[in-house]
Amino acid sequence: MKRRLRVLVTRPRDEGELFAVALAMRGHDAILAPLIEIAPIAGASVDLSGAQAVLFTSANGVRAFARVSPARDLPAFCVGDATANAARAAGFAKVESASGDVEALSALVRSRLKPADGALVHAAGTVVAGDLGGDLEAAGFEVRRALLYRAEIASELPAEAADELAAGGIDVATFFSPRTARTFAQLVRAAKLDGALESVAALALAPGTLSVLREEGCAFADAVAAAQPNEAALLDALDRFAEEPSVPPKPATPKFELPPPEAPEPRAKPAKAPRPAALVPLATALVVAVVGVLGWVYWQNSITGGTEPGLRAVEQRLSAVDRRIAQIEARPAAAAAPRVDLAPLEARLAALEGRAPTAPAPADLGDLPARLAALEARPAQDPATQAALAALMSENRRLADELARVQAEIGRLQGGIVEQTNDRLGLRRAELRLAAAQLRDALAAGRPFAGELSLVRDIAGEAAPAAEIAALSTAAKDGVETRASLAKRFPALANNAVAAARAEQVQGPLGELIERAQGFLSIRRIGDVPGDSPAARVARAELRLAADDLAGAVGELEGIQSAAWAAPLLPWIDAARRRLAAERAAAALSVATGG
Repeated sequence: MKRRLRVLVTRPRDEGELFAVALAMRGHDAILAPLIEIAPIAGASVDLSGAQAVLFTSANGVRAFARVSPARDLPAFCVGDATANAARAAGFAKVESASGDVEALSALVRSRLKPADGALVHAAGTVVAGDLGGDLEAAGFEVRRALLYRAEIASELPAEAADELAAGGIDVATFFSPRTARTFAQLVRAAKLDGALESVAALALAPGTLSVLREEGCAFADAVAAAQPNEAALLDALDRFAEEPSVPPKPATPKFELPPPEAPEPRAKPAKAPRPAALVPLATALVVAVVGVLGWVYWQNSITGGTEPGLRAVEQRLSAVDRRIAQIEARPAAAAAPRVDLAPLEARLAALEGRAPTAPAPADLGDLPARLAALEARPAQDPATQAALAALMSENRRLADELARVQAEIGRLQGGIVEQTNDRLGLRRAELRLAAAQLRDALAAGRPFAGELSLVRDIAGEAAPAAEIAALSTAAKDGVETRASLAKRFPALANNAVAAARAEQVQGPLGELIERAQGFLSIRRIGDVPGDSPAARVARAELRLAADDLAGAVGELEGIQSAAWAAPLLPWIDAARRRLAAERAAAALSVATGG
């Protein structure tokens, strides 16, 4: 049986939240420690004039590009699958993934594109890994590097990560880039926590990242790289760690527990000293406010689900808030103030002010502070009067202090509740983004995706766009044919179309002879054939398929007027249309739900 691991995640915050959801779905806990924060460069722009493709080496580059340019018609070449998913979510229709590193991306571009067809635009940050531009320029390409964002490294280890390391509360530390690994090593040394790594395993996305940790002298209990440089392989490696005895489980410490309430300091009760009843309405208002806050908490729980997977930690925090409010409600009423009769005090004030006593004052302070200040300004009359005034002023100050303390307590509780609600909504958004990515992966692979679509719909709730959900539902049960399969089937269908057209043109015995011979010989034109003939359109459609331009291939074939040519191709055209419609609906769904 797999153990529950506590995993340190060093990715930037957006990617870290997504990875935390993936960990929760596998039964592990995440400690977020973003060592690099991504910040857009003010005034950045992209020059796409004469460009034939856009290159992305990270999902951060995709998001930065989407902020500064609406262009989505160029092909997008991505370093890995996660970056490719981000490009599809941003609206790119033609996306290819190298499923590897920068060298793999360079090889993919060289195999698909020609230097003479235009420049390549690399959407990048101020710091990049590898030499993508140098490799492609050596092959004759023009590469424009557009600086769209900067990665700012942390100046110290995040407090939670430092505390967990010091307490031995981390089983595995994950690293996704050499720069993050080097930053982690330097910050651990600065915090004097080198020795804490002896009970922690390191898990890296690639061997090069592990090499950086070794160069920095990090003494981990174990160090492993994922079998492939992608998130799925890294999660698989993490699951193997959960079964190995070499990484001992650490005692779980609650991440979201509020501190217990401080016990009120005991106060000596003055002997028979009259105390105004001003705190009675104050105590009532406090109870009403706290009950309102408690009701608001339960209302928030009811509209956001309360027990959905991956949010148990936030539930613990909200439960702690509930317990804290209950403890405040249960405090003895004596902590506020007993109800007293102000009539004697009013009579004494009337005597001091030289007037007849009035009716008993209501149970609040009213203008008592102003009257006391006026009396205080009078010349002293006798020791008894001075003592009475001093007692009244002392009681007034005590009441004001108590009111300020109660107001501060309510404000602190409200702030904590808002913070926990924001945590819940942030995890919900991250869970939705992950579910949308899983849907796109299933769609790209041609697998049925009814389960993934249902998960997106359940998480999004009323925010799920009905049109996109309906469009995807028609193909969810069986899936849609992949682009690769469509491209592979097309040449044989094109040959059938040529043969059918020729057989229609020649009737009689000669036509029968041609029909028998079509299984042995099929000659048709290929390449960028000019003209509007069926043969030219089929040739251009095949050329567009080679460039992964499925929409362009369908457009060419839809223009064929000859029934003999079109008949063998109609089933293929229908399958291609279903693929394009599903891709458009999935991209629109991702944008609409923030996934």
